[in-house]
Amino acid sequence: MRRFILFSIVLIAAGLTAAVGSAQQLSEKLQIAVGKWQVMNNDGSLGGQVETWLANGKLYGKVTKLKPGKAAGSICDLCSGDKKDQPMLGMTIMWDLKPDGDQWADGIILDPDNGHEYRSKLWAIDKDHLSMRGYIGISWFGRTSNWVRLP
Repeated sequence: MRRFILFSIVLIAAGLTAAVGSAQQLSEKLQIAVGKWQVMNNDGSLGGQVETWLANGKLYGKVTKLKPGKAAGSICDLCSGDKKDQPMLGMTIMWDLKPDGDQWADGIILDPDNGHEYRSKLWAIDKDHLSMRGYIGISWFGRTSNWVRLP
């Protein structure tokens, strides 16, 4: 009986250690997405800049610099809801991305140029490069932009 109890305690301790290790590892992988990013469009042109942060276990992002050629006071006149006619600078354009393995998924990203909201997922290429995919319905119907970490 003593061996059974000792064996059970060892198994529980090993399980807790593995769970804590997995949580720390997951946290480190997901933390990579937090920071300031330069958006690179598919055609190689510069997009705006975005700052991302975590809140309640979800990933969010806001515009910190408008893309080249956009006037400083640009508003989102094509947006709907509470974003309609609001300044693009400082606007939250990415919300509710949830951890999903090595990526963030099932969130929404807003394109303030056309006012459309898309389902989104984001994953790290390495610690200084992310890929953001916005799509309609399934991921196959969308586009991916690359984000480069800013100093």
